[in-house]
Amino acid sequence: MSNNALNQSQKNDTGMITPNLSDGTLQGKERLWNILQTRNVTKVDAAYWASIPSWPTIRRKMYHTEKDNAGPIVYGLETCHAFQEATSSNPSQRRISPAGLFNTGTNYLSVLLEYNCQNPHRVEKFHGNAKRGHGNEWEVPWGKHSPASARGTYYKNKNMKYTVDEVLPVVLIRNPYGWMKSMCRNPYTAEWKGMQDKATCPQLKEKTKEWGHGEGEATNGEGYNPVDVKYGSGISHHESLGNLWNDWYGEYFYKHMNSTNKRSESPFPRLIIRFEDIIFYPYEVTQKICECAGGVLGHREEDKDVTNGTFHYVVRSAKAGMGHGPASKRNGLIDSWLRYGNNDAKDAYSEEDLEIAKEILDPMIARTFEYT
Repeated sequence: MSNNALNQSQKNDTGMITPNLSDGTLQGKERLWNILQTRNVTKVDAAYWASIPSWPTIRRKMYHTEKDNAGPIVYGLETCHAFQEATSSNPSQRRISPAGLFNTGTNYLSVLLEYNCQNPHRVEKFHGNAKRGHGNEWEVPWGKHSPASARGTYYKNKNMKYTVDEVLPVVLIRNPYGWMKSMCRNPYTAEWKGMQDKATCPQLKEKTKEWGHGEGEATNGEGYNPVDVKYGSGISHHESLGNLWNDWYGEYFYKHMNSTNKRSESPFPRLIIRFEDIIFYPYEVTQKICECAGGVLGHREEDKDVTNGTFHYVVRSAKAGMGHGPASKRNGLIDSWLRYGNNDAKDAYSEEDLEIAKEILDPMIARTFEYT
């Protein structure tokens, strides 16, 4: 190596470390480091790495537990048999398709599935070409952000070559407290009063002026702050941003959404998984989804980014200005662990706002996904 090349190499390695147990830099972060090593990461910026929360901290902050055996929630596994039975006459037609509200990681899940899950019947149909025949779609036919009520009545692609019954929707749900704050930053097609006011957003209730019983007497009253959302399938109206979360997920969670006696029964075969779990348990979640649809978890031969037979963890390039250190020394997966593993989503709310949210949010859905 020339002197110039050696000097450049040393310059590039400035501040970089290989985490290890002997100096404590690996303690509590073994899980993340093992993942990174499958993508040939050998060194990380020391300051950047030090800022990443340990696994016990993530369990406490994100999952509110100290248990070592705490794991992902994959809701709806009891519907897998029904899906496979309904598609047994032509299993090569089976598709897995993500769905979810805005800001819930649907794109990330799509990439995880595309790299790691294959429909063996479909791969055979394409003569072993897993890149063409993996059987994972970018979104459900009615649109990944559209409510479940659009299933079978609205199609983004009117020329699709499969039916809605041949699609296993995988619905991403996110902690409502973190999700509402993310909607304040990026509301997509949702609109409500005060959405631009970062100090008060999500503003679940709006203050209105109401007339009291006395002549000319005004009193302050409070009502929910309504939200309108535009989808390809139409426009929906909700009492508040919290109610949007209830209504949207309720259509996937309950068989009879508008019943006075709601019960958690599947309206059709589907899985519901937590946004947080695809960040911290990507392998475990992808495996469960793939098996549910009758697929096989496996490495695609043409995928040269990872060692043959290794799960393809999605490590995206970090955006400039995020995290610690220059972008060239950062990593998208590390950024995610840093952003979502270090904070309790409720910390961003006042006690009053937490009480309002608790009053609004569907208790059965929140309990099922441990968001209480």
